[in-house]
Amino acid sequence: MNQDYEILFTPAKIGKLELKNRFVMVPMHPTSFMEWTQNAEGLNPEKEQLYLDRAKDGIGLIITGCFSFYCFKNRECLADHPEAFAGVREFMDKVHSYGTRVFVQMTAGMGRNHPVTKEMYANMDKLNETSHFDITTASADEGLPNRWIPEYKTKKMTVEHIHQVVEDFARTALLCKEAGIDGIDVHAVHEGYLLDQFAAPYTNHRTDEYGGSLENRLRFACEIVKAIKEKCGQDYPVIIRYSVVSRTRGFGKGIIPQDNRSKEIGRDIEESKKAIRILSDAGYDAINADNGTYDSWYYAHPPVYMPLNCNLQDAITVSPYTDKPIICAGRMQLHEAAEAIRKDQIQFVGIGRQFLTDEQYLTKIREEREEDIRPCIGCHLGCMGYALWKDSGAVIGSTETCALNPYCDNEKKYAVRRSKDPKHFAVIGGGIAGMEFAIQAKKRGHKVDIYEKSDRLAGVFNEASAFSFKEKDRELIRYYKRQIEKENIPVYFNTEITDISSVDADEIVVATGAAETRRLSVPGAEYAVSALDFLKNGMVCGENIVIIGGGLTGCEIAYELAKSGKKPVLVEMQDDILKVPGVCMANTSFLRDAFEFYNVPIYVEAETLSIGAKEVVIRLKGGERKSILSDTTVVSIGYITESPFDREHSNVHVIGDADKVSNLFSAIKAANDLVIKF
Repeated sequence: MNQDYEILFTPAKIGKLELKNRFVMVPMHPTSFMEWTQNAEGLNPEKEQLYLDRAKDGIGLIITGCFSFYCFKNRECLADHPEAFAGVREFMDKVHSYGTRVFVQMTAGMGRNHPVTKEMYANMDKLNETSHFDITTASADEGLPNRWIPEYKTKKMTVEHIHQVVEDFARTALLCKEAGIDGIDVHAVHEGYLLDQFAAPYTNHRTDEYGGSLENRLRFACEIVKAIKEKCGQDYPVIIRYSVVSRTRGFGKGIIPQDNRSKEIGRDIEESKKAIRILSDAGYDAINADNGTYDSWYYAHPPVYMPLNCNLQDAITVSPYTDKPIICAGRMQLHEAAEAIRKDQIQFVGIGRQFLTDEQYLTKIREEREEDIRPCIGCHLGCMGYALWKDSGAVIGSTETCALNPYCDNEKKYAVRRSKDPKHFAVIGGGIAGMEFAIQAKKRGHKVDIYEKSDRLAGVFNEASAFSFKEKDRELIRYYKRQIEKENIPVYFNTEITDISSVDADEIVVATGAAETRRLSVPGAEYAVSALDFLKNGMVCGENIVIIGGGLTGCEIAYELAKSGKKPVLVEMQDDILKVPGVCMANTSFLRDAFEFYNVPIYVEAETLSIGAKEVVIRLKGGERKSILSDTTVVSIGYITESPFDREHSNVHVIGDADKVSNLFSAIKAANDLVIKF
């Protein structure tokens, strides 16, 4: 093992509970093993392998994904249903056999953060009758705007309701203790959830004992830990999920790391120094720290655009103000985590999605095989697919797996088993989909050849990873190349296949990618460059750049250019930019806030009329024509799919963008779905 990492594998305590190392798998949606919140059901046995894989890997503490002890459908409390814990002790015993501990994260509620879809909003009266949704989403204040549909406003929690939540928290915690669960993570003065809505001044204007002073705003959270300790004993560990700073400038408006101008309306660092003392004195045994609210969601769920170790410095700043251990999460990297722990600035490193992406993460670190680690790229496509754009409400995609690792939470389906009838596969195209299929097929005992018409692997993902903020994407390319080498998969470069009958193989997998980029049919189109060619050429451009197409690629180009001091302008035909299903609101809200910070003009519902050497002419929604100065015009309106081969042959299989233009999640899933058929 790298000596720099040895400190990460030393034991440490939370309260009186000793953990075998400093690694904490922080809460994420895929790790919830109780099905109470949505379905009033108990243990989900399908989660067992996910937990056992991580326990075998050696994680010291796993904190479950958040669940409410109130069922959304009928408001029944889990504490009144001990039968729901059937099988949990046996589940815990299996995890404990590897020395791994488990805390359950329980929430007091989501308040204004609760995802609301357009359908839910349209049927709100019925929803309130059948599920008491208005009670479920109640908050510190009356009339707070819902993060997903601002027109939907919160009800104010009564004091009696608060007291009931505190009591039910403690009663449920006792059942957790009796079921062998090692501790509780209280959710949370964090991320703008219910307890944070009480704690933050911009969402709490109460005049009773739960509003006003900082002590009053934290009273709800303090009463919860005291009630749990009274019910479960002082030695039962209770920690709190805590955002050190809110990084929020308004409802739906965050403060990106580059922004040193905006005024914080939530918790700032000075208030946090006081808050962390109050919470520690109340009885919390550790602080599970990061930053942000749903208004600045990109701190708690940092996308690719956020810096590595993005929350570490703030956690270090408040560390002297508590004698309790601090867990810090947020794109944490091993070297920085080890250094901070060595200096006793934090005591545990919180890692989330990287543990989903590679279930052997710690094993590879111990064995000095870091080049074999499949890196998390901060895409959120598999684990947190909650999208939001203009008037959409919450658009919920995948939330239960990892875009790069379909095996995660689908262990039975995608487990690697040696094939009883090995085939010889020819994979045409060495992009991500082609490489993924080849690697998975070889692991199952098949013979595989890759034919690539260019002189490189990874296809257009090379261009997609060219941005300065995509260091993890570039790591992913290196990872794939390494696995191709390790599996001894032949790659025939500069070999274009035009006739599949010339290929000697049992089965042919077409993974050639999209046929070409979409083009604009307007006067002067020859003055424009496609997004792909623009990226290939290193984004060389003039001062003023018009980007036609406000999808993800167009917006990432605009962000990179704005960050480097250029003057990009976005032109989009739809009524909003970033209208991409499955792309997390944490990702898109960062870009929106960045465009405000860098003053990037955005024209939506705008039609491009013509392109010239120095201008682009557009027509706005009301019919107004507008000329925009443009030294360089980039067209980013997607790709065209057209497989070059006949799909009617039973041994020809088309995957990735050659089948349907989508994203990395879809391409990798398609490759795995195909390989398990053989």
